Amino acid sequence: MRIVSIVSGTSADGLTVGNVELNGYDLNTTFKNLKGKTIPYSYDLRSRLLKAAEKTCITSEKISSLNWDLGLQIADSVTSLDVEYDLISYSGHTIYHGPSLKKPYNATLQIGEISILVSKSGKTAVSDYRVTDMAQGGLGAPLIAISDYILFRRSGTLTVNIGGIANITYLGESGPVAFDTGPGNMLIDQAMYRVYRKNFDKDGKIASHGEIVEELLSFLMRDKYLKLSPPKNSGREYYGTQYLNKILKRFPSISREDLIRTLTRFTAESIHDQAVRYLQDIPKEVVVGGGGSKNRVIMSDLRELFSGRVSTFSSMGIEDDLRESLGFAILANQTLHNAPGRITDVKSMTGPVLGKITPGRNFRELFSILT
Repeated sequence: MRIVSIVSGTSADGLTVGNVELNGYDLNTTFKNLKGKTIPYSYDLRSRLLKAAEKTCITSEKISSLNWDLGLQIADSVTSLDVEYDLISYSGHTIYHGPSLKKPYNATLQIGEISILVSKSGKTAVSDYRVTDMAQGGLGAPLIAISDYILFRRSGTLTVNIGGIANITYLGESGPVAFDTGPGNMLIDQAMYRVYRKNFDKDGKIASHGEIVEELLSFLMRDKYLKLSPPKNSGREYYGTQYLNKILKRFPSISREDLIRTLTRFTAESIHDQAVRYLQDIPKEVVVGGGGSKNRVIMSDLRELFSGRVSTFSSMGIEDDLRESLGFAILANQTLHNAPGRITDVKSMTGPVLGKITPGRNFRELFSILT
């Protein structure tokens, strides 16, 4: 089955659209990445997405408009990929996530109206994984641990995804353990825009010219989120503008380069700290994906901190940019087969089925293939 998998992360830099061919499900899943790309958001759309996620006052009309405009962007992005597909998977774009503020009772809210693409394409879609995960007792993130388990089994591998938020999945004998470790690119990106008017530090170039300010790093490593035991997750609600403002107020005289360098080290240091602090075993190998895998300074820091081999998904035949797209494609495939999207019992491969299905014109045909 050919799946178009659409991912919009907390960095809000654009949509990653991947076309993946999957066969089988559960541990019998096989895949082939066919094609994919990232389509950047316009300045206006990105600004609106970031504002909506910053706990600022926003009207229901503006949320509705943003939901629809993002849906139109999704449809245009898939059309531009120009591929054949049978099923759509959409991660959702999170503008509020209660568990990141220890408020799970406030639930979670994703936008990007996938019905627009379903209507235009006639294809069936699976989406709203976070909502269904929380309804089934989960925290709604991280979500693609099951894909890593399908890919790597119980190998002792630690997979790391560095998007706006960093998260890890440890694949041990007792099954996958997954949680957010703290900021990935989020603080770096915010600081880059604040002091350089650039959206991100390409390849870690700015960080490579700075020095680590130990006083700032020590302050960051005392962050209360790092002291919370898993399961846990975080987001822009916590590591957003107010968090950066607190840093700049406390360290007003820090140079631009040193600020970026220290925040970059914090990303790597917090990933390592959380793995050492909360995992029972030392990972045999660390595999890194997401935008942060392209930051040479982050990768260098991770190789310094972890004693084992540190590589990227691309070195294992999975494009780093498409790693999350593959993960959400696997989730959709699991949903269609009525198979778990989160494993609660690794021996029996059981757990809750995640996601909501929006039937397209190919709905009957799709399920006749599966049955």
